[in-house]
Amino acid sequence: MDVLILEDELITAEELQHYIRDIIPGVQILAVFETVEEAVDYLSDHASPDLIFSDIQLADGLSFEVFEQVNVRCPVIFCTAFDEYAMQAFNANGIDYVLKPFDRKAIAGSLAKFNGLQTYFQQHNQADLNEPLQRLLSQLRPAQRSTFLVSQKGKYYPVSVNDIAFFYTEHEVVWLQKTSGEKYPVDYTLDELEALLNPTQFYRANRQFIIRFEAVREFEPYFNRKLLVRLQPATPEPLVISKAKAPEFMRWLEQR
Repeated sequence: MDVLILEDELITAEELQHYIRDIIPGVQILAVFETVEEAVDYLSDHASPDLIFSDIQLADGLSFEVFEQVNVRCPVIFCTAFDEYAMQAFNANGIDYVLKPFDRKAIAGSLAKFNGLQTYFQQHNQADLNEPLQRLLSQLRPAQRSTFLVSQKGKYYPVSVNDIAFFYTEHEVVWLQKTSGEKYPVDYTLDELEALLNPTQFYRANRQFIIRFEAVREFEPYFNRKLLVRLQPATPEPLVISKAKAPEFMRWLEQR
């Protein structure tokens, strides 16, 4: 079994290698890469490994950039300290999402999930895990929504996604903000909404906001290479894109 690791923290990478070798004797760790650039170069010139363990925030950007640039034909187990990227991981061949700090039990559980998938597909005469995995993941992804029901004074109204400027959380309540200015509470988490929305139209800016492309008015550099984004209508508090997500955000705007 060949495993590739994408991790920019040396101690974490060493710990992960130790757990993997302890759980699966004879496993081959092909390489450990700290950057998106290194991973893209390697995967462009080599066959996909059997499995990839990947952090999300690498030294030069988000690991999702790797899977956008290279056709990776294997499952990925994401290990990260951030829980806001779960749905993106699910869309990038992700079969598990392990939060740091992890332990041997967590890694063993992820490897057991991988082995279970591999065994199932082999029993059904699928030599290549990628194609059936993609079919399975596509079946599990919820259908994208074109409308949401909101309530006001005991009555329910449909709101088209084309009339939504952004979703945001405030005091543990998730709000739907319309372009016309009205806002309504909705019974979804931002993670659930992210799975239900078209990713070319809506973007998960941070843990608090999901924004629609048409609502973006302008953005400018902020402290420590972050971005300050202004929407129309205005957000209830400053909307800041992290340094790590800034390149992805700008690509999202350009690819529309």
